[in-house]
Amino acid sequence: MIKSSNSSFWLDNDFFNDDQFDDMLGEFNVTKPKGKDPMKLAGYRRAIGNFVRIVTGEAIPVKFNDNGGSYTDGKTVTISASLKDKDFDPAVGLALHEGSHIKLTDFDVLRDLESWVKNHDIDMISLAEKHGAIDDAGNPNRWWSSGYVLPKLKDLINIIEDRRIDAWVYKNAPGYKGYYQALYDKYFNASIIDKGLKSDEYTEANWESYMFRICNLTNPNRRLDVLRLKEIWDIVNLKDISRLKTTQDALDIAWEIFQLAEEQIPSLELDEEEECEGEGEGKGGECEGEGEGDPIEGNKVESPDGKDELDDGSKAEGDEAKKGSGAEKGASKMKSGLNELNDKQKHRLKKAIEKQEDFQNQKTKKTSVSKSLQKQMKAMEDSGTHMTSVEYEDTYRYSDEGIVRKEEVAVINNFTKDLVNNLSCGMWDNWGRESRGECISEGIRRGVVLGKKLKVRSEERDTKFNKLRSGKIDKRMIANAGFGAEAIFEKIENFAYRPGIIHISIDNSGSMSGGRFRNATTTAVAMAKACSMIENMECVISFRAGSNFAGREMPVMLIAYDSRKHGMNQIKTMLPYVCVSGVTPEGLCFDAIMKEIIKSSRGKDAYFVNMSDGMPYYGNYSGIAAHKHTKAQVKKMTKEGIKVISYFITGSHGISEHEKNAFSAMYGRDAQYIDTKKINDVAKSMNKKFLEVA
Repeated sequence: MIKSSNSSFWLDNDFFNDDQFDDMLGEFNVTKPKGKDPMKLAGYRRAIGNFVRIVTGEAIPVKFNDNGGSYTDGKTVTISASLKDKDFDPAVGLALHEGSHIKLTDFDVLRDLESWVKNHDIDMISLAEKHGAIDDAGNPNRWWSSGYVLPKLKDLINIIEDRRIDAWVYKNAPGYKGYYQALYDKYFNASIIDKGLKSDEYTEANWESYMFRICNLTNPNRRLDVLRLKEIWDIVNLKDISRLKTTQDALDIAWEIFQLAEEQIPSLELDEEEECEGEGEGKGGECEGEGEGDPIEGNKVESPDGKDELDDGSKAEGDEAKKGSGAEKGASKMKSGLNELNDKQKHRLKKAIEKQEDFQNQKTKKTSVSKSLQKQMKAMEDSGTHMTSVEYEDTYRYSDEGIVRKEEVAVINNFTKDLVNNLSCGMWDNWGRESRGECISEGIRRGVVLGKKLKVRSEERDTKFNKLRSGKIDKRMIANAGFGAEAIFEKIENFAYRPGIIHISIDNSGSMSGGRFRNATTTAVAMAKACSMIENMECVISFRAGSNFAGREMPVMLIAYDSRKHGMNQIKTMLPYVCVSGVTPEGLCFDAIMKEIIKSSRGKDAYFVNMSDGMPYYGNYSGIAAHKHTKAQVKKMTKEGIKVISYFITGSHGISEHEKNAFSAMYGRDAQYIDTKKINDVAKSMNKKFLEVA
């Protein structure tokens, strides 16, 4: 099971978890891919993107960090490429949070914040006078004050905006609460933070203390008896945080808090160097912002609305808080003298606060991905590559009870050049492409001839039956009425073939090399070309094998051609890349796309054509267990009215009695055994099948 408890329900069938992946690799003696796994990363990104889309109702792109940037720019969500299963829930929480900001935060308010601050001339001049910031002319330096205010105000907006966004998500998507809790557990809910909040650390009236205390205002261990935090608590009013409808509302609250805090902070003694820098880095050591990006997360969000906050004693704390910073300090020492931190704890607390500040200011460490890995992931996503978990019962080695085994199958829905150019797989290669291209050309030529015969499927026929005793009156027979002639009616019957679809699945395991694979491909192309010449016949060509794909050994189902989205150019350009590789996973691959096979066949004359030269085999998937599982897949199709026709290509090695019995058991009475040299007859026999009337 996926270690991320909130995600296990959704993601078990989408990709490997770490334990499953390692077990599978060990079982097949395959080395784990070095570096980051593009398939797993693509699965993570797809899953997280789905979560974000569900919550926000918008198609917000999710990307991995690739150039050092790690902020939400108002358009995309950026996450780290270093994702273990245990980190998946926090990553989802972060993505949901940032995605919600994209939906709800007005980033123009943040971008225009500097101008907003500078427009408050009176306040800026007052602050300059208070802190002794004087320009060369001896006047209060309001520009220094702007730099002093901006980063602090930005952090306060972030905190308030986070609470507003969290409350919206909790109300509109309560099922995602677990992801948020995982997020804050990872970044904020450290025990040393709890101890620090209880202690007298960071209770002096400076911005370093205020930012630490306000950042953790939702923590149950907060103290409201210091720094007039009870008044700040009342201003924020978490119980009614949903009253804030816009980012501008969050700015108004942040400015009110800033002014209250400044009333408690004593005048700064600025030296000449600090005055000249004008960066706003006073001795308070405040958490500085980046200037752009999404408002970053605060701490615990168990109750973003504050409903479980404040016990009966908080009011007394609040009354004490109103007495001023001096009284606060004295009261705090009496109350928390037992909670003093030692030097080691102080150091740990400082590091934890730095972690919070980095998180708040979007400086959390995010592992990037290389350009080549980005290309691999994009190729997988564009090709619709995904992992599908397939179950089967192994009764071969455990005949008494049997056990249920799982295999992960890679399904590639769209065979593209980018996939070939950026991802390695034994099922495709540049080498030999020219000779395979000749087989494709030959198949197209044969398909033209076959298509002319199949065009009858597009035709409609009207058959007229007259001299009937019921039906529509035949005007030509009216003259005979009344003279004992009763058969004066006629009936016209219309006949047309139903739309049809044929799925041709070719085994391209290593044993199919040589003439078997060439002729099977030529025949499949001929049928595809013939289908393209008639309006009501669709064709899909897939290849399957147990192969090494992107550094993993696994069954691979490659949908190389689908007439519903491809033209014949797809066959000409992409099929020459397909080559033989690996073993025969047969039923596993059928099962992986069974839902699509059944869905696409409804209301049509549907055919599933299998071409193979061996028995199902892939690791534990072999013998009776594999035969029974493959037979079950055939039964699913026939139950839906799909005509399953399987050709066992014997070649020079022939077929044993055991193989023949097993093949017939799996595919039924329509199973056929055909020599490599006679495989071209498959097209002729399929021609007859196409023209059968259901």
